[in-house]
Amino acid sequence: MRAEEYNRITKEGNVLDFGTLKETKKQLGINKLTELESEIDRIISENKIQKPELHEKPNSSETDFYLIDLNSDQIEMIVSMFGDLEVGNLGLNYETTYSANFFAKMLDKWNDLPDYR
Repeated sequence: MRAEEYNRITKEGNVLDFGTLKETKKQLGINKLTELESEIDRIISENKIQKPELHEKPNSSETDFYLIDLNSDQIEMIVSMFGDLEVGNLGLNYETTYSANFFAKMLDKWNDLPDYR
């Protein structure tokens, strides 16, 4: 794959990075959403986007991107989970905290998928 195509796909496609999927899988497990947790495992094992030949970290899973092929109901469940986590981690006077901010960023990543908007 050429670098230009890779950059276009990872920035404009229905794609998320490994770290986002890893955290999503963790939170799905904690929230006992095991069916969706299995879907994230499937995406990680089957939907990795091939890196260009001259990628600076070709063997690092931390720099991998994956095609997200979940349906809108499944994505909605993940968005809802991260929304609940964000609200649940607000401070006493509903001020943001590090954790609330982290979960808000996770929610945004899922919510901003082109096929979900």
